Amino acid sequence: MIIKDWKIFFISMKYFLKLIFSRKEYDVVFVSSVIFNRGSESENILFRPMIDCCKKNNLKYIIFEDTDLKGIYSNFNRSKEAVPFDFVSLIQIVLRKLFNLFLKEPTEINETYSREKKISKILRRIFFNRFYSKVYITLIWNNATLWRSINNNASIIDYQHGVIFNGHEGYLFDGSPPKVKSLNKIDTMVYGDTFKNILMINDKSNFYNKDNLIKVGFNKTSGPLKELPSLNKKILFTLQITPDSITKAVNKNYIKIVENLISVNADYLKTNDFKLIFRHHPRFSPDHCPSVNLDYDFVSYDDFTPMSDLIGDVCMHITFNSTSVFEASMIGLPTIFIDMHDQEFPKETNSSKVFSNDVFLNDYKYPFKDLFVKSYKDLENILIKLNDNTVYDDCCKSVYEWSTDLYSDFDTVAFEDFLLLKVNIENRDARS
Repeated sequence: MIIKDWKIFFISMKYFLKLIFSRKEYDVVFVSSVIFNRGSESENILFRPMIDCCKKNNLKYIIFEDTDLKGIYSNFNRSKEAVPFDFVSLIQIVLRKLFNLFLKEPTEINETYSREKKISKILRRIFFNRFYSKVYITLIWNNATLWRSINNNASIIDYQHGVIFNGHEGYLFDGSPPKVKSLNKIDTMVYGDTFKNILMINDKSNFYNKDNLIKVGFNKTSGPLKELPSLNKKILFTLQITPDSITKAVNKNYIKIVENLISVNADYLKTNDFKLIFRHHPRFSPDHCPSVNLDYDFVSYDDFTPMSDLIGDVCMHITFNSTSVFEASMIGLPTIFIDMHDQEFPKETNSSKVFSNDVFLNDYKYPFKDLFVKSYKDLENILIKLNDNTVYDDCCKSVYEWSTDLYSDFDTVAFEDFLLLKVNIENRDARS
């Protein structure tokens, strides 16, 4: 284990060592990875409206920020308001290795949960015996077993962080939620009714219900659509190459598809004055990820311009399965989907559901099934169709309307009602 930022690590160590001797009480604990620090001040943009609600209602809160200790996500700035979780993360890693060495390395979900529960009990006795909170709000149910071990009566909430579909191992797989969510009695907050319905309708276990599934919306950066995008021949291509991809083979084949796609359509793109702007995934790391290699005058890369500005300056969007589809649709920007997994992605990666059109067509009902590239020449045919102003304008209007059912504006009232109810219930339980 190599720790890249010792200064941050010592800040974390100081906080948790002091926690052994001092009592800390909070109304709300926010927990997430540093990869969600994408705001202008390196803050977590998903938590921002929730934290504002805490401030408005004079609730005491703290933010715990986790990271990869090897430095894979060192390109993300740390939040100045958050307490680094690095010290506890390191102890968790050491304890897991010891458990695997002297007992048995888990091979099943139940065995993994049992190990994590034992580790969480050790951490609770050492560091969190004087720590108390009424509500924990997480992304990707970060350390949910630890929080449940600290307080069996607290409300643990998982806030949606991206796509949700029937088959997503983080939400619903084979008709059931992840064991971590059900065993730890986790509530789920989602962006819109579409996501809520997907979970409730497809959940055979009946875990997801109207009491633990709450629509609170999403903090949109754009308002109502005032004018349609301009057909300016600029296209944004959001890439999905990450160091934590399913396997290295997925990244390798992903790059192969992208490079071949542009190569086959290069003459058309150049002749018709299209400009292609590639944007890496926020978790992309040049030291830990392979790169797309394209040398064309019409191709450029931009990882620095704010996404809202970049997506507002193009006329189309291309991706495999990025959540930027939703960002694009909220300003009326059509997305062209690359759906070539059957030909290129190795079957052993079990990635067919993730990279196919099932999610956006069947689950999300994307309004244009003819915007899916299933062969390399399909891209040219789609661009020819969208190059007609009438067709393009109709497409922009339709995708905007589609987005309104998926991503509701952040509902401050719904969030506050749920949060304050949980806080009051916990206060009552603590007194009884």
